[in-house]
Amino acid sequence: RVLSALRRRSVEHTAEDRLQPVAFVIGLFHLKMAASDTVWRLLIAPDGARKDETSLMRIIARSRPRESSRLVAGAKFRQQHELIGHVLIVLVLDAWRAEITRRTKHKTVEQWAASNPKLSEIEDIATSIVQDYIEGEGLDLFEMAGRPAKERDEVRENTMRMMHYLFLYKELCYAMNAGDIGQIETLMVPWVHLFRAAGKHKYGTHILRFFHSLYFVYPEGLRRAIRYNILVNPTGKAHEFRAVDWIVELMNLYTKVIYGGGGSNHTKGRIILESVLVLVFRASHANLERNFCLRGLTNAHGKPDMRATFAAVLSHMQALGPNMYKAGRQAQYVVPNAMGKGAAIIEAEARPRGIPTSGPDVAVQEVESVMEELLSEELNVELTAEDLSIDCPI
Repeated sequence: RVLSALRRRSVEHTAEDRLQPVAFVIGLFHLKMAASDTVWRLLIAPDGARKDETSLMRIIARSRPRESSRLVAGAKFRQQHELIGHVLIVLVLDAWRAEITRRTKHKTVEQWAASNPKLSEIEDIATSIVQDYIEGEGLDLFEMAGRPAKERDEVRENTMRMMHYLFLYKELCYAMNAGDIGQIETLMVPWVHLFRAAGKHKYGTHILRFFHSLYFVYPEGLRRAIRYNILVNPTGKAHEFRAVDWIVELMNLYTKVIYGGGGSNHTKGRIILESVLVLVFRASHANLERNFCLRGLTNAHGKPDMRATFAAVLSHMQALGPNMYKAGRQAQYVVPNAMGKGAAIIEAEARPRGIPTSGPDVAVQEVESVMEELLSEELNVELTAEDLSIDCPI
């Protein structure tokens, strides 16, 4: 909407009429929602992505067997956020078990922990897991894919790439909660590629445009203002930073849903009339909860105890060995290199038309369909109270 307004006003005579003081800033909460949906599109939505026992959806089905069929296409943001974290915990614990088994005589993480290992040993294993079990710098999956079939382990390669995508999402969430703007800017490089590969071209395009302006167009004072105000901390506590668009959506929730009235009072005019009082209503409810020692109990629940579920899933994963190297093991579906695909799409867009390309043809085909999505004004996302309360009660 901001960019559309700037384009429409570009022919005006004065800077004020052209809305020249207005600068577009991305909403990090909606970006996080897009990131979780991107993980779903890359690891669950494709045909064949749910066939292997070590796939993301099969692991989710082990932890939520009654909801697995609905979660394929109907998972809400909060469910995606929680499941990504749960699956990543299971995969990391299994990676610890695999590395401990390879190095020591112990068969489980619990047995090794009972032996009171030294801090240096713990750090050494943690470093090894990051370098040898997750796709990234120092781990060449292209070289692995080029090996003879009898030497390849496609299941382990899929697990390495899947953990890479899941860790990128969790790192983004951590950086946002910590208010680490520098880390968020660093993470935008891989996420732009993932957005383009998953078909979220609007997010990828506008992120590139925003950071181009931030680094090469805006003066230093404006850059500092944007970086210091793209996240806010309403409570003043550590790791309690929130995106500005999260605050906006929270006010919308208060105005339209929680304190919007009901029945004949739930009208547009009534909502607008009482919109200025939503914080008064909220303060009254909070005061009542404090006086009756009910603070947070009406809308915040304790985190579920997942230890038994994780133990059951880990027991099943131990038999499958997704982090153990087994020569010649094949997978029914190979997780694609979304980073390379996204980079190829961006490169194909930058290339003048008519010039032959040596890259994958799929990138050129993707570019032809990008403009249809970019012409839309905005993505319609239906947010609920549960979606807004993933990090804290509301």
